[in-house]
Parts: sequence; C-alpha cells; structure tokens
Amino acid sequence: MIAAALMVLVAVCIALGLMEGLTRLFFPAFDPSGRFEFRHKAGPLWLGQPGVAQRQVKNTGDYDVAVRINRHGLRDAHDIAEATAGDLVVVGDSFAWGWGVEAEERFSDRLQALTGWRTFNLTTPTNIAGYEALLDYAKSLGAKIRQVVMAVCLENDLGLYGTADELADDPAAGWKEWLAERSAAYLLLTTMVHQTPWLNALAVRAGVIIPNLEGISKNDHEPEAIESSADKLQGLSKRYRLLVVLIPSRALWVGENRAVEDRVHKDLVTALARRGVAVLDLRPLFEKGGAPLSYHFANDGHWTAGGHALAAEAIAKCLAGGACR
Repeated sequence: MIAAALMVLVAVCIALGLMEGLTRLFFPAFDPSGRFEFRHKAGPLWLGQPGVAQRQVKNTGDYDVAVRINRHGLRDAHDIAEATAGDLVVVGDSFAWGWGVEAEERFSDRLQALTGWRTFNLTTPTNIAGYEALLDYAKSLGAKIRQVVMAVCLENDLGLYGTADELADDPAAGWKEWLAERSAAYLLLTTMVHQTPWLNALAVRAGVIIPNLEGISKNDHEPEAIESSADKLQGLSKRYRLLVVLIPSRALWVGENRAVEDRVHKDLVTALARRGVAVLDLRPLFEKGGAPLSYHFANDGHWTAGGHALAAEAIAKCLAGGACR
C-alpha cells in the first residue's frame, strides 16, 4: 500500500511539473517571474523589489499594467531622498500606490500636474502605523518632509494603534498568493475560470471564488478603534502639515452592513474634526453621481483611472483652500 501511494504521489508530481513546464513554454505571459509582488523588506514594511520592471495583472481581466520600482522599493519616478519641505508627499496603501492603474493615472501623479507641486508617492499596502513607518523610512533616506497627503482607507485602516501588532500583515500572505507568485499553471487555470462564465459560476457555487462585492472587509462599530485611529492621525498632524483624505468603504453602498459602515464613517470624520485634523472626505464626491461603485474595478476593490482623477481634482481644490473640512 505504501509503495502504491508513493507511485501515485510521484506520478502526480510529474504531471504537475509537466503542466507547469508546458504552460511556461506555450503561454509565457503567465510566467509569474514577470509579475509584480511586494517582496522587499525595509524595516517593518513590505515594498517592491528595488530596480524591477514587472507587470501587475488581474486574472479576471480588469487590468494589466506596468510597474517600475525605484532603488528604494517605491513605485515612483522621483527619488524620495531628494524630497524637500516644499514638496508634496502622498502616503497611503494600495489605493494611493495605484493598484491596477498605470503610474501616471494615479491621483498622486495627477496632483503634480494639477498643482505644480513636485509630488512624491510614498506608498505600500499597509495601515496608519505603516504610513508613519513610511514617513520615517523616507526621512532615514534624507527626505525633508513637511506637506503630507495621507489617504486613509475605511475598509481596513481602522484599528487599535499603539499595540505590538499594529502594522498590517504581509500583503503576500496566504496560499493563493503563494501559488500566484510561483505557478504559471495556477495563473492560467484561474484566468480561465474567472473569464469563462460557466466555470466562474461553478467556482462561486463551490465556494472557491468569493464574488468581489461579497468579499469586502466589514467594520464593526468599535468606538475604541475609531478614537485610537483618530489619535494616531492627530499625532502625525503635529509632526507634519497633514491632510487626511478618507477613502470610503464600498460596504457603505452594498451588503447588509451599510448602517454600521455609515456610523463608523461619520464617527471618524467627527473624531478627526474634534482633534483639529484637516480632513477631505471623498464620500460625498463619489456618491454625487449616484453610482459610487463605478469608480472601482468590476472584480477588484481598487479605483479605476476615473476614481483617481476624481480624487485628484478634489485634493487639488482642497490644497488650494477651497474644499477642506
């Protein structure tokens, strides 16, 4: 029995290896070595591998964009080490990083064109504690930072700060991410499933795929987390000329948690205003046209180029003194 089991195991391994090899040979576009990942550790932060030029691809077909990482692990044509107190530094997570859009389509790059300020993009998937770490990282490289636009995402940034585990987890954690980073066959298979309607429907029914709008992170109404997050941002506002830009959660507009999300969102705005922190709440702007989800990808929670353009115009007006709360 043991010998038979070993033979089956060996046969499976050979078949998988052959499938992987053939996929890389005949479908090189699915070779994971050319796809972007956050694998460079800089203190507590996960950044891009310095100097790489790769692609960020969604297997649903939502995007396929170029990603170029500079010598500091950042997706920015500028060198953050050269930042001065008169420049603008955008800090944030994957939204501000420009997930799914070309670099020039991000709101940070658009801000530079709209305001005339040299603008640096200092971002990576993280949270408010990570934003502070990013600023400290930039300063350790020689940056002189004064003007900061900090994008805070209401889907996953609120938390109890000042604890040992306040930083966000490794953005590449999880078995799906592990396979996506290593297997061309896995990427080909998942692309086929996502883009073939009947296969996609089977995968959803089997629970293998969670539809985009069903996988949104949901907040609980936790006053302690709201106050702790507001305190953290207030502390940063004392160190920098800070504008907090609130990225509204998609759960405000879909699902069964909308009333809670509405309360959390409003309470954070109030908590920041009470502390004297400059805030730009993008929620009214996104809701103005009656279709806030249209600014997000169909199968990914991040903003499209249209969402970035809308945010850039609002931030530019705010910085000019016309729209900040």
